[in-house]
This record gives sequence, structure tokens and C-alpha cells, in this order.
Amino acid sequence: MSEYKVLIVEDELLVATDIEESLESLGYSVIGSVSTGKDAIESVNKMLPDIILMDIMLKGDMTGIEAATIIRKNHDVPIIYLTANADIATIEKAKVSLPYGYIIKPFTEKDLQTNIEIAKFKFASDITAKMESDQYNSFYTDGSGDRKNVMIIDGEKGLEKINLNDLYYIKSEEGRSIFHLKEGEAKTSKTINELEKELTDNRFVRVNQNYIVNTHKIFLLKFPELIIADKMSVITVADDKKELLQSKLKTEEL
Repeated sequence: MSEYKVLIVEDELLVATDIEESLESLGYSVIGSVSTGKDAIESVNKMLPDIILMDIMLKGDMTGIEAATIIRKNHDVPIIYLTANADIATIEKAKVSLPYGYIIKPFTEKDLQTNIEIAKFKFASDITAKMESDQYNSFYTDGSGDRKNVMIIDGEKGLEKINLNDLYYIKSEEGRSIFHLKEGEAKTSKTINELEKELTDNRFVRVNQNYIVNTHKIFLLKFPELIIADKMSVITVADDKKELLQSKLKTEEL
């Protein structure tokens, strides 16, 4: 617990001293005690505390709520408010800065410890959730953050992300489907019939029993054959798919 660094922001010297003594007796490390919102912001920038105990009413032009709002824009650090005001109006103002606790003066060492430990736990949970969310968004979206251009398949090495902008065509082969990409290939046990239902993007068209093509990658079309750009793969268009393909290409030209 001694490694857990606390910054005290309190403009009453006696109260600040009492808090510091209480925290140290509980095993926390007090890295500083300041009395204004401006000093609080500067201290956070320099010392990066693990938690802040912030008095709402401070000396100077800035309240504790205003200081906390600025701090949260630049740092991930939990803030617990200290206040003698328990009225609804004050609480409503405090909620805007998303505090991790709210301690009413006068308080005991137990109040401090309970609020700090709850804040520690909740903050750790929030950070974990944020990291998982960032990882999820990174995996399930393309580089621009768009999920529409991404397809997740159960590939040979587990889940694989397919950027649909890089997908030239899909070929059915021996009961599995092969994604022919800008660079390399990806394989899945899903059938081409299943993939046809999943690929709702209009640029992908089933042209015969074994192929789905990206119409944006067609280099040349001369029925009954088409040539895929870059790959120069020649694919035959089935008679019953000719009208559908022509319709899709005409729509893209408009």
C-alpha cells in the first residue's frame, strides 16, 4: 500500500495536516499537499499521483470541481471529493467531473480508507474495461475505425480480421473457403453459401457456384468471363448470375 501515492488538495492547513497524518498511519504515501486548483493541476502534471483527495471549495479563482475537470482531460487519475457541503446542488455540480468518491466533512480514518480502497478497485476495473474496449475496437474495425469494412473469420490460426477493401475474391475449395487478399490468403471452414449471407456489402457478388467476387476489383468483364485486377485471375460468370452482376456494376457507375 505504501506505493500508492496520494495528492491532497485542501486549503485548510489543519485539515490537510490531519488528512496527511491519517493517510500515512494507514500506509499510504502522501506525495504532496496543495491549497489551490492551479497548484493541484501543476502537481498532477509533475508528480502523477495514483489518487487525488480534492476539496471542492478552494482558495483562489478555481473550485475543486473546475480543477478536477481540467485534470481528467489530461490524466487518468481517480479523484475523491472532500466537502462540508452535502446539499444536492453541490453534488450535482460534482458529478460532472466523474469523481470516484465523495467524503463529507468531518470524516474518520475509516471513511478515508474505505473511499480510497473502493476508488482503487473501481479505477482498476475501469482501466481494464477501457483497454479491452480499445483492443476490441482495434481488432473489429479497419484503420479508420469503420466496422463495415471488416469481417472476422474463424481461420486456421484462430480469429482473423479481413479488411474487405483488401479482399479480391473468395473461392470455395474442398469444403472450405479461401479469401484471396491483396497480400496472401486466409482460409475458413465456413462454406461459400454461409459467407454469401454474411457479406451484405453490395460490392460482393456470387458469380458462380464456387466464387464470390469484389466488383471493385474487376479489371475486365467479357461474358462469360471476368478478370480480377492485380491477380489476373480468370473467373467464369454463370448464366443465372449474369443479370445480377450487370445490375451491380451499373449501380456502381451511377
